[in-house]
Amino acid sequence: MEVQIDSSQIVMLEEFFNNLSTINQKKIFLAGFRKAAKPLVQAAKSNAPYRTGTLRKSIGTMAVPNEIAILVGAKKSGTYKGWHGHFTENGTVERFRKTKGGASTGKVKGTHWFEHAFDTTQAEMYDTMEKEWYEEIDRFIIRVNKKIK
Repeated sequence: MEVQIDSSQIVMLEEFFNNLSTINQKKIFLAGFRKAAKPLVQAAKSNAPYRTGTLRKSIGTMAVPNEIAILVGAKKSGTYKGWHGHFTENGTVERFRKTKGGASTGKVKGTHWFEHAFDTTQAEMYDTMEKEWYEEIDRFIIRVNKKIK
């Protein structure tokens, strides 16, 4: 049995992408990366420790300024402040107060909830990243054609 694959359209999409401006290339990459990272965001939200819920609500994606990249994790801005995410991920050492005779404030045991989420979704993300990138280029072409008409 012989299988033939027509890759001419993929080459055309890559040429089209390379001829776009840097701003449009960044938009396409970021949209594709965000869609590919959705399983990681969902897994991280489900694995995150729940006490008040602010950490789970703050997990999402954020574009890296001046780069074609996104960050996935707890955001520090907005109404949901997930500033304590790194404490619950990695834990802390035994801490002591500066007042009250150096009383212990305790330590936080790290659960590596984000690392586990990444390990379980890594293969799925990498498999869908290229597909999402090509689909996002197709969506961009459709949007441009609608504006031209």
